Amino acid sequence: MSANPVLSAAIPMNPDQQLIRQWQANPGVVEVTSNPFAVALGTQLEQVDAAEGRVALRFNPGPLFIQGAGVLQGGAITAMLDFAMAFATLAQIQDGQSCASICLTTSFLRPATAGRLKAVGQVTKRGRQIVFASAELFNERDVLVASATSTLAVG
Repeated sequence: MSANPVLSAAIPMNPDQQLIRQWQANPGVVEVTSNPFAVALGTQLEQVDAAEGRVALRFNPGPLFIQGAGVLQGGAITAMLDFAMAFATLAQIQDGQSCASICLTTSFLRPATAGRLKAVGQVTKRGRQIVFASAELFNERDVLVASATSTLAVG
């Protein structure tokens, strides 16, 4: 009986994980082009520490994400924090694995206005199939504007 070619085919690496591995091979600030939503948020990968499960991302969201009061829309803020936690997870898991948020809680601490923002994501506990992570989002003045926790499934 021959092996099933569909089941034995190599699993392609998550494009975000590929970007992280490229950053690890050649550190420096790089544009995140692996995900259309990340591109729309003006995302840059700034730091990766796979051993610690920590990443730093920069964002420069455009006017599409600004509400009438001149503050960033909460969903965009949550997405930035989600990206940071997912990237921290992708940095720690094996090549070819991926992750998906199964639970996400965001706390909005103060209004986030247009401009450059920085999200720091951290794996807080890692199992084989479940990862717990947290993230914080800072404004241009390095003031904390939002935080989040997440549970991610790994497969």
